Amino acid sequence: MLKKAVNYLFGCGIENNTKSLNEKQIKYEESEQEFKSLSLSEEFKGMKISTSLKENLSRIKKIFDVPSNFDFVIREFSIKLADGARDAFLIFYDGLVNTDIIDRDILNPLMNRGDDIKEKELTESLIYKRLISQAPLTQTDSVTKLVEAVGFGNCILFFDGIDKVFIADVKGWARRGVDAPITEAVLSGPQEAFSEVVMTNIALIRKILKEPRLIAENIKVGIRSNTSCALLYIDGVANRKLIREAKRRLENIDVEYIYSSTDVEMFIEDSTYFPLPQILKTERPDRAASFLADGKLAVIVQGSPFVLILPAVLTDFVEASEDNYVRVEEANFMRVVRIIGILLSLFLPGFFTAVSLYHAETIPTNLLLAITATREVVPFPIVFELIIMEISFELIKEASIRIPSPIGSTLGIVGGLILGQAAVSANLVSPILIIIVSIAGLGSFATPSVSLSRAVSAVRFIFIFLGAIAGFLGIAFGIFAGLLYIASTESFGVSYLAPKFPSRQTPSLSALFVSPIWKKERRPSELETVKDLKQPHISRKWKNR
Repeated sequence: MLKKAVNYLFGCGIENNTKSLNEKQIKYEESEQEFKSLSLSEEFKGMKISTSLKENLSRIKKIFDVPSNFDFVIREFSIKLADGARDAFLIFYDGLVNTDIIDRDILNPLMNRGDDIKEKELTESLIYKRLISQAPLTQTDSVTKLVEAVGFGNCILFFDGIDKVFIADVKGWARRGVDAPITEAVLSGPQEAFSEVVMTNIALIRKILKEPRLIAENIKVGIRSNTSCALLYIDGVANRKLIREAKRRLENIDVEYIYSSTDVEMFIEDSTYFPLPQILKTERPDRAASFLADGKLAVIVQGSPFVLILPAVLTDFVEASEDNYVRVEEANFMRVVRIIGILLSLFLPGFFTAVSLYHAETIPTNLLLAITATREVVPFPIVFELIIMEISFELIKEASIRIPSPIGSTLGIVGGLILGQAAVSANLVSPILIIIVSIAGLGSFATPSVSLSRAVSAVRFIFIFLGAIAGFLGIAFGIFAGLLYIASTESFGVSYLAPKFPSRQTPSLSALFVSPIWKKERRPSELETVKDLKQPHISRKWKNR
């Protein structure tokens, strides 16, 4: 009886679980089918261009909802021939194209250069080779590709009796020029930053590398937005498995709209809830080119001035662009300062909390008496006081970003000096606490990566709570657990703590410190590049002469 009851209970559980899984699978398939039915690629999948101009015109008006779309232009015209005329029309979005190019290189040749051509001789080959002077010019018979091309700023030409269309690249939308970098500004070095246009960004990188084997693959992301993403790598250098994995992740982003490189980053990163950034974002072409030369990959997203570099490890976020444009001694000194700043920003408030609550004996007596005297009139517990100050500091940082730049410096003075002094005078906080919060804030500002700086600011609160709960023991537990978590994390198959863990080569300090350029003989070992050697062992040949 007991065996039968157990079998019955577990059987019911298995049956219920199976039923639940089946219901979830059915709902998933229904949702997937509904999503595909709404997607642009499914709507026009398999639809071809007709030889009838009237049928094509009617179809285009239906697809682009004419005349409701007032910025969509349909220009009908006739090609003048020796024995008659051939009807045609072109379409484009006003504002996305350069109308001067359309008038000069497309309409004018088609309407005036066919006097010696008979109507039966007018073929797609003749139109392509003789009548249209615009380049680049491609042909297609797919309605799906046509719709994508129009949205990307191209002009599409239809001809009566021809079952193909011509796609003319006449982009002319408003764009921002190549400005100086903002988040990665340097005192010495190039003053160029990426813009929001994919082709401009690729050109900026090619201008630096001049490498014929630099491959730029176009991958469309977003079912409806058709956002153009360029995957860049150096063929013969980058790991082929890494290239395949990056392409697999980009091609399997199944979403309607993509707006920025951050959207792509969140779709392709290994762990969504890992607190530290796993993909590096840069706005500097020179930095992106150096990563590509090392064997890494770059992803450029249309509409975003930040390029994604993958894979990224922890040491990449400690490196600043300035390191490549100063002498080795200066670069190493500034890198030590940055590492100290990051550690202070992360641990100083938590350590202060732990010392104040549990380990007062570690503080010199005179300093302890001074701290105690300043805290006698403060009515709040030290943890509450510290959290209030940290949140206030983060509010000042956030507000300084959101308000217009001329007021930003004023806000810093008001928030940092007047507000802090007023809080001390009103006995709401102690002076020592303002010093602690200020040093931690300066450490976060010294972090080269904005993403890492924000992550450190968030994790700082965890160590404050751990220090308040268990003192040094809590902070030690947080460090140990954090290192285990980081060590188990990968970015595109590369350990986040590489090249130290693991490493094919003998461990060295080169991961943390800058080496002279003549010593940088090999590419990062963790990338397992096709070509490991960057330069010969003796690159300063003048030394031997």
